[in-house]
Formats: sequence, structure tokens, C-alpha cells
Amino acid sequence: MSEFEEHRKKAQERMERQEKLERLEHRRLHASHHTESHKAHSHHRNRRRSDLSYFLESDRNFYIFLFGIILCGILLAALTSLAVPTKEELQKKAEAEKAAAEAQFTPSKATWTAAGDVVFHGPIMESATYYNSEDNTYNYDPIFDYCRDLIEASDMATVTLETSLAGEEAGYSSYPIFRSPDALADSLAGCGFDMINLASNHVYDGGDEGLLRTMDVLKERDLGYLGTRSDEEQKTYNVVDVNGIKIGVISYVFETTEEDGEVSINSIPLSEEIAPLINSFNYNDLDSFYAEVENSLAAMKKEGAQYTIAYMHWGNEYQTTPSEQQETIAQELCDLGIDTLIGSHPHVIQPVDVLTSTDGKHQMLCAYAIGNFLSNQQIEYMTEELPTGETEDSYLLSLSLSSNKKGKVTLEDVTFTPMWTHRYPGEKDAAFLVLPVDDTENLEDVTGVTGIKEEADESAARTQAIIGEGVEKVKEALPLKSAL
Repeated sequence: MSEFEEHRKKAQERMERQEKLERLEHRRLHASHHTESHKAHSHHRNRRRSDLSYFLESDRNFYIFLFGIILCGILLAALTSLAVPTKEELQKKAEAEKAAAEAQFTPSKATWTAAGDVVFHGPIMESATYYNSEDNTYNYDPIFDYCRDLIEASDMATVTLETSLAGEEAGYSSYPIFRSPDALADSLAGCGFDMINLASNHVYDGGDEGLLRTMDVLKERDLGYLGTRSDEEQKTYNVVDVNGIKIGVISYVFETTEEDGEVSINSIPLSEEIAPLINSFNYNDLDSFYAEVENSLAAMKKEGAQYTIAYMHWGNEYQTTPSEQQETIAQELCDLGIDTLIGSHPHVIQPVDVLTSTDGKHQMLCAYAIGNFLSNQQIEYMTEELPTGETEDSYLLSLSLSSNKKGKVTLEDVTFTPMWTHRYPGEKDAAFLVLPVDDTENLEDVTGVTGIKEEADESAARTQAIIGEGVEKVKEALPLKSAL
């Protein structure tokens, strides 16, 4: 083979190898394109499948959510139908509550009578008219023969005791330290009194033992008491059920405490044990007193009190007009919600008024002082203090209360019965009578005591002069609703 042919052969072989390589490359590229196309198609197909799956999944969640809302709505409607009563059910419930309230309170009426101060002076206590020397006993019943019916006629009657029942062993005495026989409590109970107001400036005349004994003596005679307690566990107020009407009562006496000094009453320092047992107030710290009253009112209301009465031993002796302090305290007690205020201590009658609370929502009957129910402060013995006779006078303050089906109490009427303490010579010694002087024309016939009409008329006139205007104001204001 020639060199030329050999060269051509090699060139041909190279061309064949090149073509072969090109075919192989073409196949590789074709295969690669097919693979990519397949992958793209597959990805597109998978994406379409994924989108569809997502759509289907989202749609399912939506319907589940929608179903949940519908189910909740059904449940809420069912619960609402159970929890929210219909109009008919509400009406039935209101009628049932009304019936229950009406069943709880039965309409009722009650009378509450307050008498003035019993100041047991020596001429009364020691009079041979009332003392039996044979058996060393006392009997003061005759003093009250002509007022007994008035007292017994009241559903609840109170009187203020300006003495102590410390016992014979402590010694009987009168002014300035009053210690009286237990027979006085017997006569007060026999007269028809139910409760004794002990919060007076002579409450501590018998000392610690004397005060505790006084309460025991009263309890033994079924007499309640106001203004004191035998231990600190007892309440500082009373809630008394009178014919189904619950009446809350507080009673306070003024202190004579010196600034930063021991608590004292009538200038007698109280022991640490006894001081908390006497309801007292300090004119120099009235805020503390008002706070106590407010707490007592809340407690009495919680116990069901429907009407409230405050007894106040206060004011200035022998003054027939209230002091500024009395007026200030009275207004505050009205603002706090007291319904009736009954005052004592001045030994004379002071005016009657109707006070209106600062907010204008409440009115309170205010009797600033109702006088001496029994004492020896006759005109002839009072030439220096008050020689015009007012110390012989008092009146019975009688409240006529009514309650309705809702338990609301109203002061329907108030009676002011003028009283006069008459001293006259008895067969053995001085004798005393507590007499109503609202009908002086028949007084001598009723009592059998002659020659007393003129003095009785004078007593009635003195009382009318002091309270007449106020009584008219009270009558015009009636009825007065309780603040509770």
C-alpha cells in the first residue's frame, strides 16, 4: 500500500471516529434533554398534584371550621335558652320573689314609749311613806299608781335611771352619789317598764361592782337595759322585736374626760375593765363617736333592724333650750340615719323638732330632752338653779310605728303626754306622785288628791310653752319613714 493510500485510510478512520463521537454526543444530549423534559413534566405534574392537595386540604379545613362555628352557635343558643329566662319565666320569678318577701314580713303595729329621768333623791328614797321599818323593806309602787296604765299600754316602755343599784352593803345614798334600794327596780317593773336606760352620768356611782350588780338586778326582774353591757362580748346596741317590728337602739352618755386623761363620767375616772362596758362619747372627739354609731347602724341593719332610736344623755342642766353641741350632734345623727333621738340629763324639757338630713332624703324626730320623770327637784328647792318649776315636768314620748308587707317601717303618730311630779305631805312622811296632766279637769277626782289642779295646769302650760311649736311641726311632718 502506497503512502498516499495509507494516509487517506487514516484520514477516513479519523472521520469515522469523529462521526462516531458526534453520534454519541448527540445521543447523550438527546438523552439528557429527555431526562430534563421528563423531570420538568414530572415536577409540573407533582406541583399540580400538590396544588390540588393543598386546595383540597384547605377546603376541608374551611368546612371543619364552618361546621365548628355552626355547632358552637347551636350550643350557645341551647345554653342561652337555659340561662336567659323567657319573659314569662321572669314574670313568674318576680311574682315568687314578691310572695317570698311578703311572706317574710307580716304587717304590724307597735308602740314605743320613753319616760324621762328617775333621779332618786333622798327625800323619796328615805321617806317613811315607802319604808317598812319592821322588815327593813321598801315599796315605791304608790308613786306610779296614776301613770301605770299609760306605761302598761305601750308595747315597749323605757325610762332613764340616774342612780345605781349597788346593794345595801354598799350603802344607800343620794346626791351627789346615787345608790338606791333594789325595790326601785321592782317598782319600775311593776309600773310596766320593759327596759331601763343606764347610760347616765350616774351610771358609775356604784363603782365597778355597783354597775355589774345593777345589770344583774335588772336581769333578775326581766328588765332589759340600754347603754351598758356586762362584758365586752356583748353588743354595744340592742335590737328589740316589738310586735314583729325590729327596733335597733343605741344609748350614750357624755364623758367628763380631760384632754389626754383617763375616761371619766361625772368626773369619776372609770377603771380599765369598766370603761369599755359603758357607751360614752367625748365632746372633744365626736368623730370617734360618729364612727361608732355608723358601725352600730350597719350591724343593726344586718341583724334585721327596721327602725332606729338613739338615746342621748347630754346637754346642760336646767337649760330649756339645746346647746350648739346638742344641735350639731343631732344633725349628724340624722345624717347617719337615726330615725328618732330621745334626750335626757338637763332635768328640764327641751324643744321637739323634725330634722332633715343634709342630702334631703331623711327626716328624724328629735326630742332634745324629755325632763325629770321622778325627782325631788321641786320649785321650793330650786331657788338658785331654776325657781320656775320646769324641773317638776316631763312628758311621755310615745311612738306609733307600723310596718308594711315589705318590712318598711313608718312613724305614723307621736303622742306627747305631759307629766308632773307632785310632792305632798303623806301620813308618815313626804309622798310623791307621777301624774299625767293632759286632763287636769278630772285629775283631782281620779287621784283623790285635792287642791292640785292649779299646779297641774301650770305644769302643763310650762310643757306646752317649750314643746308646743315643735309638736305642731312633728304632726305636720308625719308620717315619717325609717331610713332603713
